[in-house]
Amino acid sequence: MSRRLTIAVEGCCHGQLDDIYRHLRQQQQRLNKVVDLLVICGDFQAIRNVTDLETMSCPNKYKQVGGFYRYYTGERRAPIPTIFVGGNHEASNHMRELYYGGWVAPNIYYMGSSGVVKFGGLRIGGITGIFKDFDYAKGHFETPPFRGHGRAAMHHVRSYEAFKMLQIRRPLDIVVSHDWPQYIERYGNTAELLRKKPFFEAEVNRGDLGSPVNAMLLERLRPAWWFSAHMHVRFEAKVSSSESIFAEGWTGIPPYSEQEGQSAAIPGIPVAATSANQDEIVMSAISDEDEDEPLSSAPRPALNLPPPKHSQAEAPSLDLTECNDAGDKEAKAPIPEAQAAVAEEVTDPKVPGRATQFLALDKCLPRRQFLEIIEIEVPSDGADNNEHPQLEYDAEWLAILRLCHASMPLSEAPFSLPAEARLSKPGAIPLFPEALLNREVDWVHANAFNGGSRMFIPPNFMQMAPTPPPGTPDSASFGLAGQHGSEMWNRGRGGRGRGNGRGRGRGGYHHGQGDVEWAGPRPYVIYLNPQTEELCQLLGIDDKLTQRRH
Repeated sequence: MSRRLTIAVEGCCHGQLDDIYRHLRQQQQRLNKVVDLLVICGDFQAIRNVTDLETMSCPNKYKQVGGFYRYYTGERRAPIPTIFVGGNHEASNHMRELYYGGWVAPNIYYMGSSGVVKFGGLRIGGITGIFKDFDYAKGHFETPPFRGHGRAAMHHVRSYEAFKMLQIRRPLDIVVSHDWPQYIERYGNTAELLRKKPFFEAEVNRGDLGSPVNAMLLERLRPAWWFSAHMHVRFEAKVSSSESIFAEGWTGIPPYSEQEGQSAAIPGIPVAATSANQDEIVMSAISDEDEDEPLSSAPRPALNLPPPKHSQAEAPSLDLTECNDAGDKEAKAPIPEAQAAVAEEVTDPKVPGRATQFLALDKCLPRRQFLEIIEIEVPSDGADNNEHPQLEYDAEWLAILRLCHASMPLSEAPFSLPAEARLSKPGAIPLFPEALLNREVDWVHANAFNGGSRMFIPPNFMQMAPTPPPGTPDSASFGLAGQHGSEMWNRGRGGRGRGNGRGRGRGGYHHGQGDVEWAGPRPYVIYLNPQTEELCQLLGIDDKLTQRRH
């Protein structure tokens, strides 16, 4: 028997959990619906203390604790199950503690650097971070205390995570990412997007708006829905089953030559001028004040897709319960036959070529389109008819973790493909043999699931890190804002004020001298989280990342 699940989708969170849950409660009352699950598309900011703030890759003047710590301590509880992926504004040390995913607070689940979970019969995949070509091929080289480029690099997606996602054979219902798939703007109303964000025009015309990695994953996985954020604008699009958004194959080859130290053009990956990040502060510090700046600048190779027409042609609307200012879909030229053939070659037959509906949302601010409620029908063969669905482990994903574990890269050297996963020909997607994957799936059912067909994710959250005392304001920066030179302004959640700390709205700007200082012992940079240890024991693998303390 099939059922319909009601899903709420949030764009960027930026620590505004109280406001998000308040708005969600109002929408449920207005629509007379009960939301089963909240999905947040990054910049969650699970900040617990001053150390977490220090590992965020953004200027100190923008660092504030936010309201998450109240959910972490149990002072408040998420009213509905909530899952999220990481963006480029995260407490990277906290996310590293839960590399495979886990509860950051009761009823709030992080999907890990990449991951798949099940909820009420839906399969939901997620990938954390944003694309930066100079870090993409590297391993997870960062170690505590996470300073300099290592701190920024922790929120850059890696080819190893993309490789794991590519091994998925069974269809996904939803994929969640922070940044958009590259070229997705061509499948929606580009003209309306540029009316809202005119400074995107150069990137749209060059074809370098969004992530080529996410375009590759969308083309291969073809989920029914893809949710994103990052650009701080609402946008919808649809890639039909007959269209190809990404004509290249595996993009895991490093964009540079290690032996010669020279850049080399690789299909599907932009060429980095140097391995150093010349503009990381600018690129990773998108704040409320500079959100209208372009998010990328390096040109990427064209894939022979037709240029955007900026058409006002009317489009079929998505099946959204709450859909304000729904965009129109532009007309597009048919994809060349040769390009379509390449797409078929890299698409695994186990993942059907179907239409994908894309939805991006804004950040949580007044008069912004940051939250939307949709209904998704779960097929009868996968429906969970329990009144209150719960998060479950996905057997195929756990099998993939076991298969890939031995190849986890832990240095800045390029990720090397496992010996069992080879490219059938240049440009193809590297896949483990299906028999090998099925063997691991059988192992998961027999051992991790104790012979069963499913396993609920245990509610094994445990508070590990110290937090500020109750009543600490969301705008507290523990003195970090005052370390940003002469401009000692710490942004709150409201309007703007200067000189006397009397900002408008619910927070305003607060002078650094009036900030709350961190009291008590200095928190560790990273903790050994029992959730990670338990999952590794369940799968018979070792915890390579958080055990590596230096």
